[in-house]
Amino acid sequence: MKNVICLIFTCLLINQSYADTISLSNGDNLNGTIIRKEDNALVFSTDYAGEIKIQWDHITAITTDKPLQIILNNDTSIEKASITSSDNNHIIKTDGIKNPVEVQLSSIKYINPTAEVSGKGVKITGRVNIGLSIASGNSDTENLNIDSEVILRGKQNRTTAAIKIYKASDSGVSIEQKTNALLKYDHFLDGNDYIYGNTSFIRDKFKDRKLKSTIGLGYGHQFIESDARNLSLETGLNYVNDDYFIAADEDYVAGRWALRFDQQFFNSKLQFFHIHEGLLDLDNTNNLSIITQTGFRFPILENMNATLQLNLDRDKTTPVGIKNTDKKILFSVGYTW
Repeated sequence: MKNVICLIFTCLLINQSYADTISLSNGDNLNGTIIRKEDNALVFSTDYAGEIKIQWDHITAITTDKPLQIILNNDTSIEKASITSSDNNHIIKTDGIKNPVEVQLSSIKYINPTAEVSGKGVKITGRVNIGLSIASGNSDTENLNIDSEVILRGKQNRTTAAIKIYKASDSGVSIEQKTNALLKYDHFLDGNDYIYGNTSFIRDKFKDRKLKSTIGLGYGHQFIESDARNLSLETGLNYVNDDYFIAADEDYVAGRWALRFDQQFFNSKLQFFHIHEGLLDLDNTNNLSIITQTGFRFPILENMNATLQLNLDRDKTTPVGIKNTDKKILFSVGYTW
């Protein structure tokens, strides 16, 4: 019996010795496992509370047992590192560095960063939303809306591809045929500044638009980038070629601006989003086009969401007989990853 008790006690000591320890500004000490540091918070796993987030500013000391990847504010990456507290500083040891590095906690930018942050891979996110309605009887209508987007995010690069399809018919007669496609590449310079190249294609039969194609370059700034909130602004120049079914074709150089914002609320149970893009003909300021998408997304199942949004498509000048503003309210269900 004594041997069993000693064995259990020894196992508990061994398990405790392999735990990471963090000290908080209120005097508490927590034992568990460091998962990663992100967005000025440490993700810490405990046996009694699972994964929790602790504000980095509230942590006064860290001692680790298992090897970590650490990136400092000067972008120095340290592999298979361990951290030991020493007075107000912390000692980082690793096999790759002969002499231990002494740093303050404020000098640590990331711990166990994701692939796109470390530069060892890309983070792939995306969504596909589909809205469908069919009515028969006194009215015979069909509506189909598809909205999809894929983003590949690396440490210094981001590629965005999107396609939107809108179709509608009434009693078998087509009343809407519109397709939008976008491809954009962002290269981050220093911090949150980036240069971009973009191209887009729009076909809208009932706006007399056979194909509107654009290609351009510009500058952008990513003010915020996180799972909970994103904000970016862009400005640049685009070459625009507008081919019509009936009206005279035209091409011109346009100034481009764009805004992209999204914000999660209520512990990620609701997301507000707004996307805005404008093109202004530099030789004819009456030739202005603005496209916006504004709405809310909310989860319904794991990786499944519902979206309610308002699309606004405005061209200040249009061919004769074509209205200059299209508004559409959409409800769709989609999958995100």
